[in-house]
Amino acid sequence: MSFKSLLLLLFIIPVSISYSQYDPDYNSEDEDDLSELDFKDRLYTGGNVWAQLGSITSVEIAPILGYRISKEYSIGVGAKYNYYRVNPRLGSAVSTSIYGGSIFTRYVFLDQFVAHAEFETLNVELLNTRKTGDRRWVPIGLIGGGYVNNGLQVMLLYDVIGDRNSPYYGSFGDDSRVYLRVGFLFNL
Repeated sequence: MSFKSLLLLLFIIPVSISYSQYDPDYNSEDEDDLSELDFKDRLYTGGNVWAQLGSITSVEIAPILGYRISKEYSIGVGAKYNYYRVNPRLGSAVSTSIYGGSIFTRYVFLDQFVAHAEFETLNVELLNTRKTGDRRWVPIGLIGGGYVNNGLQVMLLYDVIGDRNSPYYGSFGDDSRVYLRVGFLFNL
């Protein structure tokens, strides 16, 4: 699959999933005072789904659950699972699973922009060691922001911790700590 096809697919899937969804955090017609809302009415969910197939296979599922403290400010938790496999032309394939959880906070400004901070810890297999099966919990501190509209979110996040075992390390170049996240949100 070509890079252009992958990017197109990356945007079509979330848009089709979230096209008709009510976006809980980013609706300018909402009341400013949420104190009258029940607990359940302040909850939202969503997340990210990613699939890359080919000589490198990566399938990620990352659901979230958020709670609106105010119209602009929310907090939440997330889970993540990623299956990763490299099929080299010569030699044996390498595959691993990455899993973990996160807590996040976000602040909405100008109705469609979001500032985001998240602490995530992921259990990764250390593939550069002699002993297979060595796993380690890797801390990841993500800060950044993005654009949110009609349930679709696109965020650019930076890993402030920069652990060399982070699965995000090198996403946009050898020493890059930048991570692109595309996903969706909707009310429960």
